[in-house]
Amino acid sequence: MTSNGKDTVAECLNLPSRLPDLARVPEWIERLAAQYSIPASTQFAMNLCLEEVLSNIIRHGYSSKPDQSITIHFSSPRENFFVFTVEDHAPAFNPVVSAVPPVLSAINENPIGGQGIRLLRQFADALEYQPTSTGNRLSIGFSTAHSISAKE
Repeated sequence: MTSNGKDTVAECLNLPSRLPDLARVPEWIERLAAQYSIPASTQFAMNLCLEEVLSNIIRHGYSSKPDQSITIHFSSPRENFFVFTVEDHAPAFNPVVSAVPPVLSAINENPIGGQGIRLLRQFADALEYQPTSTGNRLSIGFSTAHSISAKE
């Protein structure tokens, strides 16, 4: 997912660290999906992954402090591939190398929460993490190639 110099940032969304403001993200993704012909299945994966990442930044990284910021950059480095790069100023946390919690079999064994890393790895096609001098940068890539080939 490393940039080849042709990465174009199509849009950027700035959010305050308040859970109610996450409602802006699905609307933004829906608009991007219409603009870039992103299939519904990929749009679902984008929504799910961003909701997980952003809510965890707010709840855990920022400890629900509402005066912090989160920036999301949307880019398309190549045809049928889209990247959301999330930047924050929270303490360092690398979900790419974090342990995935074990799968629990019975419904009543599943604790609330704790499955975000599993969802992120399952629904994203690529993940890259970079610590920054002031926080974190997580790039989440989604390919629509499998959706397009299924239509042919």
